[in-house]
Amino acid sequence: MIPVCPRPNIANLRFSWDLPVWAILAIAITTGLVAAWLYLRETRQIPGTSAWLLPALRSTAIILTILLLVGPIWHHRQVTGQPARLIFAVDQSLSMSVRDSSDPQSPDRLQRSMERLFGKDEKDGWIETLRSTHLIDVMSFDATAQSRWKSYDLDDVAAESLAETVLVEANGSTTNLSAALRPVLPSTGTAEPNESQSVANDDSQTTGSSLAVVLMTDGRDSAGVDDASDLAWQLSQSGWQVHTIGVGSVDEPTDIGITNVLHPERTASDGRLTGTIVAKHFGVTNESLQVELRSGENVVWSDTFVATQDGQTEVEFDLPMKPLTNQLADNEVRGVDRDSVVLPFSASIRLTDQPNQASLSQPENDRWDFRVAAASRDRRLLILDGSSRWETRYIRNLLSRDPAWQVDTVLFGPGTDSPVIKRGGDEGDVPATMDDWNRYDAVVLGEVPPEQWTTMDSDGLREFVRRGGGLILLNGRYNRLSRIESLNELLPVEFVAAAPTSENDDLIRYQRQQPAVQSIGPTTTGRSQPVMLLSSDVQSNGELWRSMPVPSVIPVTTARADSEVWADALVEPTDTSTPTENRVPWLVTRLFGAGRVFFLATDQTWRWRYKIESQLHGRFWNQILTAAMQPPYAVRDDYVAIGTDRIDYEAGQSALIRTRLLNDAQGVNLDAGSNSSTTVDALLIRDDQIIATIPMNLDDAFRQTYLAQTAPLPPGAYHVRIRASGYDASALKATTPIWVKATQNSELNRVAVDEATLREIAGAGEGSYYHESSAEDVLSQLIPLSRGQIIETDTLIWESWWLFGVILALLATEWWMRKKVGLV
Repeated sequence: MIPVCPRPNIANLRFSWDLPVWAILAIAITTGLVAAWLYLRETRQIPGTSAWLLPALRSTAIILTILLLVGPIWHHRQVTGQPARLIFAVDQSLSMSVRDSSDPQSPDRLQRSMERLFGKDEKDGWIETLRSTHLIDVMSFDATAQSRWKSYDLDDVAAESLAETVLVEANGSTTNLSAALRPVLPSTGTAEPNESQSVANDDSQTTGSSLAVVLMTDGRDSAGVDDASDLAWQLSQSGWQVHTIGVGSVDEPTDIGITNVLHPERTASDGRLTGTIVAKHFGVTNESLQVELRSGENVVWSDTFVATQDGQTEVEFDLPMKPLTNQLADNEVRGVDRDSVVLPFSASIRLTDQPNQASLSQPENDRWDFRVAAASRDRRLLILDGSSRWETRYIRNLLSRDPAWQVDTVLFGPGTDSPVIKRGGDEGDVPATMDDWNRYDAVVLGEVPPEQWTTMDSDGLREFVRRGGGLILLNGRYNRLSRIESLNELLPVEFVAAAPTSENDDLIRYQRQQPAVQSIGPTTTGRSQPVMLLSSDVQSNGELWRSMPVPSVIPVTTARADSEVWADALVEPTDTSTPTENRVPWLVTRLFGAGRVFFLATDQTWRWRYKIESQLHGRFWNQILTAAMQPPYAVRDDYVAIGTDRIDYEAGQSALIRTRLLNDAQGVNLDAGSNSSTTVDALLIRDDQIIATIPMNLDDAFRQTYLAQTAPLPPGAYHVRIRASGYDASALKATTPIWVKATQNSELNRVAVDEATLREIAGAGEGSYYHESSAEDVLSQLIPLSRGQIIETDTLIWESWWLFGVILALLATEWWMRKKVGLV
């Protein structure tokens, strides 16, 4: 925050001791009061004013004596003319800790910047050169900016204290070049609250003064904000100059490292793990580099490549998971069943002909740890439909190619291989019992023949969803779902007009009455849902939805009161319709018991495959199925199942722990819907020690599920196990791991000075760029800016005779009064 400029003339009291003024005054006054209290015991019997005047004289003399001993100084500053306003913004991010030298005793970039500002070894720095003619601020910045020191603040710390204590360590995790400029901007409607204080008011006190900002940084903006040039231009329009000084080497130091590993969070235990390792390499041109992937101590994959030029290389990896998961299964505790096992991996890079990489600048970035969950149980999907239409065909083909899915497709009705519905537990049958339904994680129900779908089928499907299953109702051109009355309780929408009972000429007329669709897209509620993110960028996601192929027509429905519309369709308006009536729900969802139901108004998302295959179509259906299903529990024993919301956590994040009681303490299966009074705790374990006991809250009494949230966790490996009232601790054997990793910092991926960015900022701010090797040249730009002078004078009160005289007068008066009242 940039403070308001000072008044032209101001003075304050200082002391030669290092203690602050308030501490010295507190010591002096306390000592004086103690002396007065002791004196009062001697004078309390004396009549008149002498009883309190004598202690007052003595204590006042003691207070003044202490103040005299600590060296009081009266500091006065007078401003004449129009001094220039100057702000030095020093980068304090992690990249400023680089030394740019092989000598470990050499100063790092931040130290060199501070020495240039405040001097070293009795050599004056820029501050001392400019402080008599310029009003100077010093701020530091990384992700945010912070004011550190002002030359005109008489109550602030001395410049030497700042250089020695405040800015001694470059430890900011992120560089945001905009953060150094935004607080300087005059207040506008775009200013962040509490982030900056406008200098527009400051300028009212320095009208006509020149204004300049000097950025001292390597110019690597790891925050990705990328608007520093725009801010510099805005400052130039407000009368500021923006100069930049590049601190560090212009050449990237010799280094290799892993900057990222792109991998799936989950894969099938008998499938293959594929991903991409992003490796950086500088100063090793034409060298052979080896990239390895380890699981534990074993190398499970490796590859070599030649670095033909400085930069980054993406190396794809592919390895089978089954040998790794089989090895873990052999070590599993008896009686514990894991739906997924978490495998730790470590990617590393090295020079093939130089095992010792001590000469590289950052050997600590040669490794990247990550984890992958290998699902030992495939997710199972049931597709029910009355014909082999394009939508269900492409959904089946998409998921059948994924080894983590098992897809059963049942088609029945006229024109199919099963003209009449068959119920049972065999392949090709519609589930007949709850055990048959419970084999699946999700169901896609299409346009099944209404005359063959019975209330018994709807009851089984409803119970499946109530117990936590996912259901996607896929409407089509026949609108058959609106004709199955037994499904009304599950449907999240109401049809404004039901389809005709016969699929002939009446159906054609009905379809012609449906409104034509102009576009589809997320609603305000849906924009925040992962299902609707076809692109990771919010702005491009909206544009992508507007460009998607649209269905030809859409049935007119209204969402039920307990439902949410995540996407709607803009339809052609009629002469009497309002703007609100021009939007029809396209994707609607609701919670039903412990499960979730989606209603998709049309069956033409397969058209999204045009020219791009399954890129968007596959992403949408994987995301909607993930949203419909409950996340799996990682591990279970006879009594409890445990899971977490993620595999890896960043340092400082909290973990969501989920558990479900499967049987009671006697081993009897818990009846659905039973009200449990069981007290359940999650035990967080690290290094075989319980470090936290977290009470779990009942989430769903019907399914006997519980939830708990941990406190923010530091990096490390943890385990979670469950303790429940009425259960023997030895019976609850299941445990699941939690890994909290240190935040992967991209700040050190590139550390050379980004001269192009700094030149761009300086050019936009009507200033100049200098490398630190010629940084002294910036003074030739800054010194002429000032048309005033700041005169500071110190009066050494402790050398003045009158204070000593006052102390003697007080003591002499006290001695005379003691004689007068008869005290020796």
